Amino acid sequence: MALDEIYIQKAADRVMIQDLLGRYAFAADYGTGNPESWAALFIEDGIFEIPKISMVVRGRSALTKFMDGIHRTVPGIHHVMSNFVIDVEGDRAQGKCELNEFMLRSEAIYNDLHGWYEDDYVRVEGRWFIKRRRVHLSDDTLSVVSSGKIGEYFHEFFEMSKEFIEP
Repeated sequence: MALDEIYIQKAADRVMIQDLLGRYAFAADYGTGNPESWAALFIEDGIFEIPKISMVVRGRSALTKFMDGIHRTVPGIHHVMSNFVIDVEGDRAQGKCELNEFMLRSEAIYNDLHGWYEDDYVRVEGRWFIKRRRVHLSDDTLSVVSSGKIGEYFHEFFEMSKEFIEP
């Protein structure tokens, strides 16, 4: 059975988008001191948002500032993404994947966040970028990250994030 060029191109595009998401996780988790590397994975006017808390971060400058704030306020965060679903149509694509986030502290590794990403991607000059990334949180995630020991660790993050909350 011969595969046609469109099938092969879409498969290659899915692989390159998954590579983009791997770079996203490494830049977020290990890019301390270089938040620009994370922001550069978005188009110039890209958007990162968490609808459940009305957070919207728009544009590379704000994305850089936001990631710098994450590195400063909640170091030791580790993203685990799985179950990728990516639909490609030419130079645009949509995708989603599950998200589990862990936080490393000297006394424990906390599983602090469950949810999924919903994404829009765009190919610019042969390279895939994130146009918009929405973080959808499970119903109990906000109570987990705002109470107990995990809440203590996330307090400074929520203070830093206030400037990105839209009314």
